Amino acid sequence: MGAAAFLLALGLPQAASAQVPTYVDPVVYEVDHASFPTTSYPSGYQLNNNYEWESSYPFAGSYSAAEQQLIINDELSRTGGVLSTDPTDGSKVITINQGIIPEANQGDVSPPTVVTNDNAAPPANSPFTKSYYRSENLGNSVFGAGYIIDASMTATPSTGTAEKRVEAYAEGKVYAVAFGAQKEIVRARAEVSGQQGGNNSGTARLFAMGQQVWSGNLYYSFEITPINWSRTFFSATKRFMVGPVPVSVSASVSGGLKLTVSGQIGPTVARLTATAGGWGNANASAGVDIVVAGVGVEGAVTLINVSLPAFAELFWPFYSLDWTLKADLNLNTLNGNLKLWVRVGFWFFKKTWTLTIASWSGITRNWNLYTNNGSLILGMDPMGM
Repeated sequence: MGAAAFLLALGLPQAASAQVPTYVDPVVYEVDHASFPTTSYPSGYQLNNNYEWESSYPFAGSYSAAEQQLIINDELSRTGGVLSTDPTDGSKVITINQGIIPEANQGDVSPPTVVTNDNAAPPANSPFTKSYYRSENLGNSVFGAGYIIDASMTATPSTGTAEKRVEAYAEGKVYAVAFGAQKEIVRARAEVSGQQGGNNSGTARLFAMGQQVWSGNLYYSFEITPINWSRTFFSATKRFMVGPVPVSVSASVSGGLKLTVSGQIGPTVARLTATAGGWGNANASAGVDIVVAGVGVEGAVTLINVSLPAFAELFWPFYSLDWTLKADLNLNTLNGNLKLWVRVGFWFFKKTWTLTIASWSGITRNWNLYTNNGSLILGMDPMGM
């Protein structure tokens, strides 16, 4: 048998480069409702020199050098801030750390879902199926990720009207979560089927954000050219109260798609090795629609980088059926930090509030999830005799 792997599309179709979808979480995240409740300002409002300090000194605008120092000392005492100097203009800056939100590094506690078909051998002349399914979500609704691996194979004995058939299937899905938007960023699926005098072929498909971006037909002995594409998947926006300022944070989730497929198809063999995978990183930007002394975000987060190798093989030349089903996991997820900051100007000093919204140390797994194999007498020979 000669190698044959026919790619139907060698690049992303035109639709895949369309405008990146954007999602908005309408809920404003409050860190300290008592001191900084959700506040709306008119667009373009000048907050500098209009937002009162916490000091007991009158908020007027004209102070001697001695009074300025007393006010700064009082602010430091009341806020627990740290004093520094702005290198751009030499002004004094009080930095107030609002800490870290619980969701910055606390995941939702939910075990993975695992479903296997490990039943005993079926009655004579009945279909034989083995399957493995696993899904897992990590992180939470602020930042998170997940995957699904699904692999199966089926041997169907001959009937009075059809020869026996061998089939194998593997699918992997990758999810990313940013600010309440959970999206399937990558899905890859491969399936093959062999039958005497019938179908001896298969297909492989690759999807990004639910849209098919590549497909290929599989015949005989096959191995596709490995696929590794980069793109921006989606963006999501959420507002956080950082000090007295509602800061709009936009997280752009970009990454890539990976797929390798190889194997063999024939009347008595269905062998499929498929590795689906993808990766997604969240890079954030911050903005406000009012006038402040400064606003920004520092850091980035790796949401997920995963490969999901699956192997399914059925070999049924005569009466004896040999089979193997295997699934592995290579995962790196939730690694990185994101810190927001906003700065408001007062006449003779500035105040900066900081808030950490992501602080993940990384999760790494290189596991064999499932391996099963065996041999049994099932059905008739290739000619149905």
